[in-house]
Amino acid sequence: MKSVDQLQVAAQLLSALRSQWWSAAKIRQYQDRALVEMMQYAATHVPFYQELDLRPKTITNAADLARFPLIGKRDVQQRPESFMARGFAPGSLYASRTSGSSGQPTTTYFDRRAWLLGKYALKMRRLAATGGIPLGQRVLVVSEQPPERLGAIADAAPSGLGIFFQQRYLSIHTPVEQHLPVLRKYQPNVLYAFPSYLIELISMADRLGTSVPRVETVYTSSEVLTAAARARIEQAFAGRIYDIYGSTEFKEVAWQCRAGVYHVNFENVYVEAQQPGSCEAVVLSSLCNRAMPLLRYNIGDRAVFGSHSCTCGRASLHLTEFSGREGDMISLPVGRRVSPYLLTTVIESEDSILQYRINQTALRDFRIDVIVKAPGESMRWRERVCKQLEHVLGDVTIDVNEVDRLERAPSGKRSVFVRMPASGG
Repeated sequence: MKSVDQLQVAAQLLSALRSQWWSAAKIRQYQDRALVEMMQYAATHVPFYQELDLRPKTITNAADLARFPLIGKRDVQQRPESFMARGFAPGSLYASRTSGSSGQPTTTYFDRRAWLLGKYALKMRRLAATGGIPLGQRVLVVSEQPPERLGAIADAAPSGLGIFFQQRYLSIHTPVEQHLPVLRKYQPNVLYAFPSYLIELISMADRLGTSVPRVETVYTSSEVLTAAARARIEQAFAGRIYDIYGSTEFKEVAWQCRAGVYHVNFENVYVEAQQPGSCEAVVLSSLCNRAMPLLRYNIGDRAVFGSHSCTCGRASLHLTEFSGREGDMISLPVGRRVSPYLLTTVIESEDSILQYRINQTALRDFRIDVIVKAPGESMRWRERVCKQLEHVLGDVTIDVNEVDRLERAPSGKRSVFVRMPASGG
């Protein structure tokens, strides 16, 4: 990282450390002003929004956001150039590409200021607020990149920002049993990984009759972190989990504070206000990315919006939990739709099950693939689990299938629910 960028990140970080304690009124004032400026800018410089003929001078307050249409991945996928602001060349920008785990890979471009803020400054604020600045600590990142790419990732780490702590990478695509000796030798203070990876690591340690080393601070992201998974991971590592909610299109959107709620990075993104306490779609708008501003972007996730002020003292909008992606909702006969996370509490209540995946093979047919503590033993709990799942799903057929391994997607993620093509929905 160039010295001028380091200075930019340092200035952004100092500003963010102050702004996180702003009052709700000051945050609202800041967001309203930034949103109006971005709407006017998009209507003037971005082809997709220019075509709407919104007349920028008539955009005067945050309520004017309703004049913009909801967009999603498919819109950006079909016409990516129409969301690029005029005057920017892709080769001069920072690019971030989705893994395509949703079936809709997209590339988002960021200008320099937006990239440094979202990629570095706001992450460093989160580190300071949760685990503390990791001076002299050992950080281990379990990356979704293949093993052959880890060297390039380490070389690209920003010099000047990482010299105060050690950082090492592992690939999630290498056998997890190879990671246990590395963790014991490296003894990380901070660990970044998918929840499913951590559960797999703990399960492997159990099978080998050993344990994972203690890790003080664990950061999870990219997958829904269930209550049972959180409890199991924190107990095994004797540390504290802080979950991160983000996306390729906006970088880190929200992060868990010590009180356990997800505070929105309001300096970077605007989240459309929803009914407090209700589970709603997450709709985001860019506040600082002028290269590719996305307004009213339905990211495809559902979350519960906080209804009370957070005990940590931060007045920013916060989310209390996530119920998964809208596209992951289970379609059932007579038009019913339920979240797969209603099923996780049933499955995770069985201590014999180490890992699992819910597969919908047809509208009325489900297969639960499980990895168990004692392979080959009679699954006496099968009938009980199936009965409880049928209570949630209704008139369906459920089969429990014992497996040795659950495959990951190329992104490294492992979904708890997979819909087979023939099942529709």
